[in-house]
Amino acid sequence: MQSTLLDSAGDEAPKPNVHSVLNEGATNEELASEKREWNDNELFIRQAFVENPSQGCALLFRRYHKILCSHAVRFVYSKDIAEDLVSDVFCRFWKTKAYETVTSSYRLYLFRSVRNEALNYLRWEFKETETIELAEYRESPRGQQPDHATQYEEVVKKVEELVNTLPPQCQKVFLMSRFEGKKYQEIADEMTLSLKTVEAHLGKALSIMRNGLKNHL
Repeated sequence: MQSTLLDSAGDEAPKPNVHSVLNEGATNEELASEKREWNDNELFIRQAFVENPSQGCALLFRRYHKILCSHAVRFVYSKDIAEDLVSDVFCRFWKTKAYETVTSSYRLYLFRSVRNEALNYLRWEFKETETIELAEYRESPRGQQPDHATQYEEVVKKVEELVNTLPPQCQKVFLMSRFEGKKYQEIADEMTLSLKTVEAHLGKALSIMRNGLKNHL
């Protein structure tokens, strides 16, 4: 099943942006139409799961992979890491047969799972030991906890704030490494810097991120 999901991929997540433009400037009628479209897609995908779970999961992947990667990038500021986290969520969704137990929308479930996965990654990267329990990925009649929803937004804002406060050259090195996935030597060659200077910039950026996020994770 994993190969089926990965074969359906092909879209890359766009560069992260603190201001979502999904509904920017939309009228109430347009928003209502979009909501109906989401509901129709949800019903179609649920029916596909009933008839053929493998096909249903492939449809779900194609429908949500790109926007989930875009969502994860807002937390981890790395396209490759975001794609890995989203793939992990889809694989877990398939292996645990979550499609049989989710009572809310698949969209809500997937977004919540990706946010949890991203926060766990940040905790791991910045040496925090606490993680969100796997049980929170599973469907709960209480739904998403309000304090977690608030924490998600706080972390996104803080990450973007910290990246924006990095010195220009340090910020460029950080984004080239994290978002563009370039190796240290590639960055050094492109920016005509020494390898040690690149390493120093990344070390400084990660130190700033670590100190800035320690009270938000």
